[in-house]
Amino acid sequence: MAKAKRVARCYHCGAILQSENKNEEGFISKEFTGENTPKIPYCNKCYEKMQSLNSGYLDLSVQDDVLKVLKDANATDAYIIWVVDLFSFNGTINPEIAKSVKKLNVCVVGTKRDLFSRTIKNETFERYLNETFTSVGIKPVKVLILGNEDSWDTDTLYKKLQKVRQGHDVYMIGSLQSGKTTLINKMLKSYKNKTKWNVNSEFYPDTNLKVLEIPFDNSSFFYELPGWPLATSIVSKVEKELAKFIIPRKKIHPTLRTLARGESILLGGLAAYSLVKGRSTAIKLYCSGEVENKKVPTSKLTEIMRTNYHKRILRPVSDRFNDFSDYDLFEYEMENDNQVHDISIEGLCWISFIGRGQTIRVMLPKGCALKESLAKIR
Repeated sequence: MAKAKRVARCYHCGAILQSENKNEEGFISKEFTGENTPKIPYCNKCYEKMQSLNSGYLDLSVQDDVLKVLKDANATDAYIIWVVDLFSFNGTINPEIAKSVKKLNVCVVGTKRDLFSRTIKNETFERYLNETFTSVGIKPVKVLILGNEDSWDTDTLYKKLQKVRQGHDVYMIGSLQSGKTTLINKMLKSYKNKTKWNVNSEFYPDTNLKVLEIPFDNSSFFYELPGWPLATSIVSKVEKELAKFIIPRKKIHPTLRTLARGESILLGGLAAYSLVKGRSTAIKLYCSGEVENKKVPTSKLTEIMRTNYHKRILRPVSDRFNDFSDYDLFEYEMENDNQVHDISIEGLCWISFIGRGQTIRVMLPKGCALKESLAKIR
């Protein structure tokens, strides 16, 4: 009588795993086959792609038009204002955009400061943004931290911008929902047009991008580019109506949890963090107050998620993610360095904890960006 044997398949793409031909789908190196095959196996191609995802160098589709505009910015030695949302920005920077502005003077502006406690010093966020941008070859000439509740001296800000740009054009860039519109509205309250040109919102030459164009003088301009799409943010993966749960509107109060080995923290029906190996770990969870979370046994995680999908016990739940195969799993083997680390899911949340040699598994919707780094707040 024949003996049945399970056919191993790549968890991500579904290809049958094989170690004979590198050029065929499903190839997996021999050291990961047989007894060494992981419980959640990936073919080499998918594994390399996900390693790239974890390192922050994502295969993002950036419109050629954006890069074309930034090519002109280089030609005029323009001053760049790069705006990021302090909550949703997890350190993932598109390499094409970074490469296109790295030789220019770049001012990084972190917005939505008011989502965080005032006991956290601005220097904490400044350090995080400096470290993150420096890691991709951009040394910011200035890092500013701003909140919607801040009282801005718009006249002083405008005069400082006029000084630092040294007669050059200024280009403001950033992703969708980064806070560019709020920033520019406040910055330009003191603006007075004394030129022969009008303020326009029109298509940039030879592109399909509608760019806001504000004249500084008769030979230099301020350009605000449309925000590029959040292709790897969880906000782009779920239904539009779920954004009200995911994007925080009020001050964030981190949730304190302790995970023992074999325990997970489930965030609505969207993601989960599990402690696979190592000692019990205290974590801080930073997310919108509308994202409900619960500690559950890892062994029952898939069952609980399936029940939650049907009964909506924890919010939010997306109808686009209704099966375990709709999610990716990653594991981080942390160093025993006693430093504070973050593991962040772009647009949704991050956990903060001390690295003590643990193995932490993350489950999240396929295509979302995941990043491990030294803590944003430490």
